[in-house]
Amino acid sequence: MSYKISVIVPVYNVENYLSKCIESIINQSLKDIEIICINDGSKDSSKEILEKYQSEDERIIILNKSNAGYGAACNYGLKLAKGEYIAIVEPDDFIDSNMYNDLYNLAKSQNADIVKSSYYEYRDENKQKDIKKINWTNDYEMPNYPFKIEECPQFLYFHPSIWSCIYKNSFLKTNNINFVEPKGAGWADNPFQVKTLCSAKKILYTDKAYYYYRITNPNSSSTVVNINNPFDRSNEIHEYLEKNNIKNENLLAHLYKREFSYIDIVLSCITPDMINFAYKKILNLLNRMDKNIINNNQFINSYEKQTFENCRSLDGLISKMQEVKQRSGNIAVKAIMT
Repeated sequence: MSYKISVIVPVYNVENYLSKCIESIINQSLKDIEIICINDGSKDSSKEILEKYQSEDERIIILNKSNAGYGAACNYGLKLAKGEYIAIVEPDDFIDSNMYNDLYNLAKSQNADIVKSSYYEYRDENKQKDIKKINWTNDYEMPNYPFKIEECPQFLYFHPSIWSCIYKNSFLKTNNINFVEPKGAGWADNPFQVKTLCSAKKILYTDKAYYYYRITNPNSSSTVVNINNPFDRSNEIHEYLEKNNIKNENLLAHLYKREFSYIDIVLSCITPDMINFAYKKILNLLNRMDKNIINNNQFINSYEKQTFENCRSLDGLISKMQEVKQRSGNIAVKAIMT
């Protein structure tokens, strides 16, 4: 049996949020979907919650496996998905009831490889809800036609938000696109985003938001930064670019912009005992950048140029760390090196 969309839900210890997530999927106005839930070794009641919904909706498939991380769970789902298009929903998030109906119709109207939408940042702390739409159109002119990434390279700088998209299944298979498989979440979405966007011949974007990205889950990977992750993922991205002979300067400039944001994230949360370790990682990252692009590309701003120069020395890095920490304030993120 085939479906219009296969929805992959990688699940690990999310009992407090899982019901809202699954209900938002089963209540989609597009009914011709399969819902592939990969229980990645959960130790809480997530498995039982999934079984409850499976007993009520035959479209739900549960795959139980030992814990191997977000990327491995998504790859397991990709192998089994029968849908014409693929979607991913993280289990502490939820979606608008018309998301897949609207994105599927857009995809079919232009035979798109990828349809990407805007999304909401969702906070619910102390019984207060805050919903903020991500408005990329405030700063960029966004295309309203099918495009390739070279025409709109800023997507490589934006938050990966791979869950605000649908992907043609045959496109993923033809291009042999899957996830890297680090432990935990591991920022596995970053290489996946780059691979899909750089391979697609037709990308569509809609500024309508459907996806509610929860950023207040205390157990989320976004509250802990393993400072190996951004650098390991950056290495994998550049290996992919080199293997596929992707050398467009504007694409590289926007990936550099992302890497400068990686540096800021790391510097905002490391402790003094991590400085030497972080310095080696950051210096390797900077040494790989093309200095001509840093100095001359229109998309690289003065702050990024300053970061490129300052962080090449340990004293400059310490100064930059103090600047970043002062600017970011008291953030609820901790860093680890394991």
